Amino acid sequence: MNPYLSTDLWKETVEEHSILLGEPPEHSVRTIALSELHDEEACREYISWFQNYIDAPDVKVAASMLAKRLGYLWTTPLVTAMTFHHQHVTFQLENSFLYHPKLEEHEEGTRFPFLAVSGLRAEELTGDRSVWREKALQEMFAVQLTPLLKALAAIAPLPMSILWENIMVRIGRLFAPDEAETEHESKNIREDFSYLTQVASGQVFGVRKNPLTRFTECKDNGYVAKSERITCCFYYQMSGEYCRKCPKIDNENKSQLK
Repeated sequence: MNPYLSTDLWKETVEEHSILLGEPPEHSVRTIALSELHDEEACREYISWFQNYIDAPDVKVAASMLAKRLGYLWTTPLVTAMTFHHQHVTFQLENSFLYHPKLEEHEEGTRFPFLAVSGLRAEELTGDRSVWREKALQEMFAVQLTPLLKALAAIAPLPMSILWENIMVRIGRLFAPDEAETEHESKNIREDFSYLTQVASGQVFGVRKNPLTRFTECKDNGYVAKSERITCCFYYQMSGEYCRKCPKIDNENKSQLK
């Protein structure tokens, strides 16, 4: 096993995102491998169940909520490992499971899924950063995430732009300026964000063009995630409140919202 997977840095990332290392609990309410969600029929059945379980008004809302959750559980930890720890971590989809613990057995008490992962792989990224970065991101998106998002978009049906922005709001905050970073660290972070959102071709994402570009803006001679969403994730339809970044509300009301 790569020594990185035993470091405090990785353990902190795992803990922050409530990732269970190993098999999912046998007594979970529901468990499904991420690899199964690439199959449209299996994905449709799970989303139908998920809609009822979280009491979403329709499949569209359920699919959007799942994409946001995947951005948090799956994409964000992998981007963190790549940009901040210089490691290419791979979650094998057949060994990565969404699971829903019994509410009384989990401190958060949420009906949203958690992630259990076994058979992790990690590779230290050395040499030409632009080469390994493209390889890591293509695996993460074109091979793994994009087929799943396409299945969700077909089932809901839902515009892909909403699902991509759901991913963007999760990873965009990782690249917010931090005064504690050294000049070298800051340079790598800026370059990774620029590549991820501006330079990378659509091929890296398995689509025609980079799907994240439209969710950024230029500020202080660099790119950052937009402070307000372009699309609505429909969170308000099941919660009775708006997200802070929701485009459906005016700025005066945002200070009162979650």
